[in-house]
Amino acid sequence: MSEGLIKAWYRGAWWLWLLWPLSLIYRALRQVLVAFSSPPKSNPVPLLVVGNISLGGTGKTPVVQALVRQLTERGVRCGIISRGYGGQAGPGPKLVMAKDSPVSVGDEPYLLWQTTQVPVVVGSDRQGAINLLANEYDLDLIISDDGLQNLAIKGDIEWLLIDGHRGLGNGQCLPMGPLRESPHRLNSVDAVMVVGGQAGTIPKGVAASSKSVNYITPQLTQLRQLHDNAEVSWPDHDSSVKALAGVGNPQRFFADLAAKGLRVEPFAFADHHQFTPQDLAPFYGMTLIMTAKDAVKCHALADSQQQQWYYAEQSIELPEAALQAVLDKLDLTGKQDHHG
Repeated sequence: MSEGLIKAWYRGAWWLWLLWPLSLIYRALRQVLVAFSSPPKSNPVPLLVVGNISLGGTGKTPVVQALVRQLTERGVRCGIISRGYGGQAGPGPKLVMAKDSPVSVGDEPYLLWQTTQVPVVVGSDRQGAINLLANEYDLDLIISDDGLQNLAIKGDIEWLLIDGHRGLGNGQCLPMGPLRESPHRLNSVDAVMVVGGQAGTIPKGVAASSKSVNYITPQLTQLRQLHDNAEVSWPDHDSSVKALAGVGNPQRFFADLAAKGLRVEPFAFADHHQFTPQDLAPFYGMTLIMTAKDAVKCHALADSQQQQWYYAEQSIELPEAALQAVLDKLDLTGKQDHHG
């Protein structure tokens, strides 16, 4: 996706109105697809879908990580399904295992498997992925990383994430705007989660009358060396660093580093970019900080000579009320008593 087009969507450039007829066609085709698709099967295990309606990153991966961690602490047994974008899993479904890599299963599923320690299944056949998890594991809840637009599945609970800085851009559907669905979708989900931005501020394009909005503030926490994952101290205030991000919204990562008092020289790559030694060669001998998602792909390219290559871990604490709503709706409130 062109960086210029993305900027125009979120800036509201006037010439995008020339694409309005195409957006009308897109919305009409989407409605036809919904009308004529078979209704999804009921889920063998309760399904919570974490997704968005806009192109570009909204922070789904750290939200899924936090969701699994905080529910596991309450005794809820979770599994994860993911499309595995950028990987080689195909339709799948395929269970992520220790012998896999970000190349074979995709960077996000690999990071989720590595950090949550729960079963993760990848593949474009999401119903097959659900069935595989349900058959192989005794789970209370399956979490789908993305999938709000997938007509083959229907979440028992749906969370819609919105980037707190960018909102919904100009509020228009593709290609005039960044939306994959109409903003009315906000009214049919169980929870709207605003990730980043200023808490309490309704983001651009989000009607104040829509669902009650939860505000989530991601925090950059640990800094780790890329070659051995050892935790290190953050550079001194006002230090100059190179910052690398191959994610849906790299500007958010660069802004978070700047908020830590660092002077950042940004290097943005395409989302799901497969890094090569040539990509990292310009950073030899320099202080480089990347996202945890990029680190799982770059780990094999680092050696002990590059002591100044790091990755920043991000942490999220989900609102207690949002977690309790999940437990209540799925009747999982007493799980910690049964499993713990």
